[in-house]
Amino acid sequence: MNISSTFHSPETTADAEAIYRESKRPIYLSGGQEVVLRLQHDLEHISDLIDLSNIDELHGVHAEGSTLSIGAGENHAAIAGSAVVAHTAPVLSELASSIGDSQTRNRGTIGGAIASKTRSSDWNAALLALDAVIHTTKTSHMAEGYFANGGLTEGELITRICFEIPSQGIYLKHTRASSTDAVVGVLVSRFEKRCRVAIVGAQRVAFLCPALEAALGTRFHPNVYDHSHIPDNMLREKPDASLEYQLNLVEILFKRAIHSCA
Repeated sequence: MNISSTFHSPETTADAEAIYRESKRPIYLSGGQEVVLRLQHDLEHISDLIDLSNIDELHGVHAEGSTLSIGAGENHAAIAGSAVVAHTAPVLSELASSIGDSQTRNRGTIGGAIASKTRSSDWNAALLALDAVIHTTKTSHMAEGYFANGGLTEGELITRICFEIPSQGIYLKHTRASSTDAVVGVLVSRFEKRCRVAIVGAQRVAFLCPALEAALGTRFHPNVYDHSHIPDNMLREKPDASLEYQLNLVEILFKRAIHSCA
């Protein structure tokens, strides 16, 4: 670590933001997994590391009515092992337990993953399929708007994420043998009067499938699937995952998910 980098450990989000504003080249430090990815690139250009782990308001898991609220500082392992999450939205328990390796699950946080512009495809699918609201120190973002607008503004901190609790939900993903990152992932959720289908592709971008959701609303059955239901240009050709390959994975995972939710 560059000896010119200064470490801070604020106890409130207000203090964390103040330090950020007063620093030349700051970075927030939550679970630290994002910083690890930058160790060999530009850590020497970071003037201040602002540790968020001691901020109580970023922790806690609560269910009230149809909403499950998870503090941005909760790590993936804690979410996977939460009795509240398992009881209200087991799809999120299963999703969290499939993220990364043991170190990533125990250190990486949901807020850090969502704030990252390079990772977190699993949580992005959950945000869309469960109509999440991302609360920050500046405002509240609906998931679709959050992605459409490019994520957080400079210095903005995620404080908690509120998910709508589905009656049923399942997340399935296909990974390579060398990684837990999704080549393709499909999250299907059922609510009282509608369904949501979020897909993650090889580009790590999550998106909704309105046409497929409408088809499920008419008939909740695996056979409603058609490749034409997938929005154009959301799945893209890659050297190690052709478009045809990704579409075939989407169909397989979607049909398995529907069987599980039926």
